[in-house]
Amino acid sequence: MSVEVTVRHLDISETIQQFAHAKADKLMGEFKPIEFVRIVLDKDGPFYLSETFVQGGRHMNAEGKHRDSDMITAINVSVERVETQLRKQMEKLHEVRP
Repeated sequence: MSVEVTVRHLDISETIQQFAHAKADKLMGEFKPIEFVRIVLDKDGPFYLSETFVQGGRHMNAEGKHRDSDMITAINVSVERVETQLRKQMEKLHEVRP
């Protein structure tokens, strides 16, 4: 289980990197099959871009992207999108079929 936070085209504070790590750790704690989380932080013109990639066992793969004028909001929304995808995948795994 590993977490990777990559920053491109900008310098951000250690606090924001720790925030991204905390979000990734929360995902890994909530969804046990996750093996790897990568968060890429980038600057696209006046906006910040956050991309979250998750890989795990049982074919649990998810990807979320968000572009916003605030880096914290971009991270939150991209992680929430991944979390929604993972919840749907977990529901399908535990779905009882007739």
